[in-house]
Order: sequence, then C-alpha cells, then structure tokens
Amino acid sequence: MTTAVKSRAPRTHGPGITGERIFLRLVVPAVLVGIWWALSAGPGTGLFIASPWAALVRAGEEFLSPDISSLFLGEATFQHLIPSLARAMAGLALATAAGVAAGIALGSVPVLASLFQPLIHLGRSLPSPALLGVFFLLFGTGDSPKIFLIAFGVVWPILFNTIDGVNSIGHQRLQAAAVFKIRPLDVLFNVILPGASPKIFAGVRTSLSLSLIIMIISELQKSKNGLGYLLVTTQRTFDYTNFWAILIVLGLLGVALNVLFHIVERRALSWHRGATQQHD
Repeated sequence: MTTAVKSRAPRTHGPGITGERIFLRLVVPAVLVGIWWALSAGPGTGLFIASPWAALVRAGEEFLSPDISSLFLGEATFQHLIPSLARAMAGLALATAAGVAAGIALGSVPVLASLFQPLIHLGRSLPSPALLGVFFLLFGTGDSPKIFLIAFGVVWPILFNTIDGVNSIGHQRLQAAAVFKIRPLDVLFNVILPGASPKIFAGVRTSLSLSLIIMIISELQKSKNGLGYLLVTTQRTFDYTNFWAILIVLGLLGVALNVLFHIVERRALSWHRGATQQHD
C-alpha cells in the first residue's frame, strides 16, 4: 500500500513579515505627509496650506482637553464632532434597516424585483448633493433632512449587496424549506439572513465611508454645528490652520470607524469563516 502524503507550504512567522507589512502600509501616508509639508513651506501655497504639525496641534487644542471631567474631550468635540457623528450613524442605521428589508424582499420575490427595478436604478442615478435643497424643503432645517439625505445616499450599496446575497443562497434551499413547511420567520433568520450576511456587511462597509462624505455635504448649508459647518466657517474666516485640523479629525474618524466595523464584522461572521474553511 502506498500512502499519499499531503504537502503543505511552510508557514512563516516572525517580526520580519509583520515589520515589512507595517512598512509598506506607512510608505504612502509618509509620502503624502511629505508632499503636504513641502506645499505648506512654499511661498505661495503656504498661505493656504498649514503645516501638518501646526494642523495636528490645532486639532488637539480644539477637540481635546486636559480636563478629566469632560473625558479629555474639547468643546469642539461636543459641539461639532459628536453631532456630526450622530447624524452619520443615524442615517447609516436607517439605510441599513431599509436596504436590508427591501433587499430581502426584492431578492426573494422576482416579481417585485422586476416591478421596482426601474425605480431603483432611477434613485441610484440621482446625485445626493443635488437633492440637498429638496430634503430641506421636505423636512425643514433641523437634523431630519441631513439624516434622510445620508440614508438616501448610502442605501444603494446595502440594497444591491443584500439582493445579491439573497440570490446567492439559491432557490433550492428556499424550496426545501417550503417542502418541509418551515415557518417564514425561521427561514428568514436561519437561512436567508445568515446566507446573505457576508455581502450585507460588505455593503454596509462601503456605505460607512459614504455616510461621512454625505454628512459633510449635508452640513454645508443651513447648519449651526457639525464638521461641515466648521469647514465652511474656517474658510470664510481664513482660518486655514483650523481647516486642515478638521480634515485631520475627519481622517482619524474614518479610520477609527473602519477599525471598529472590522472588529464587529469579524465577530459577527466568525461562523462563516469556519464553515468556509471546512469546505476548502
């Protein structure tokens, strides 16, 4: 008898690989910061572009505080950063609920998909910034038009990914559930949602980044607070150091949200990675 030995490529561990990956990830940001610094030192561009260090110090002064009673958070954090983040997360949550619900319905019932396909493509084609005035007209000048505009602008990746995820499950599983007379709620929570969840999370990840962009756009007009309001105010007062400080805060906010979402996604889809590895 001959025994087949399955060879596997040796795994390499050690600080060399990790250090190389960290170095590669820092190359492009370092180059961009170098270009930024060079432009800030130019005789003409330096009037409008603050140095990275000056902008970073200003961001710390505006958004952080040495007072422990305020959790080391500055006044700008409570007046502008937190309201902007709340609007973005509220719009994203609304888009997730609507996108997943509509995506499951359209993915499960082909007739509905055929009926609403023209309307969906029309809505996706409309640019969200151009509808800012329409949402202000419909919902007033408070937080509601901003939240609904964010939801409208970011719902499409979630909707289309949910439809694709439901279609990837296959109609055989749904037919088998119908044959065994499984309750619709059990099919929804035990077959459809688990099967489509990887693509749903992919759509939410895309919408997370878009929500910050539309959040800024929604706060450029008829706003009394928010990071978008701060950007307009600093431009009007020629406070360019604070303008670049706000951009740093936006970048750090986007990175932090992506890291948190990545942690949630890994835990929520841990079962999926295990099932996939078993079938590899």
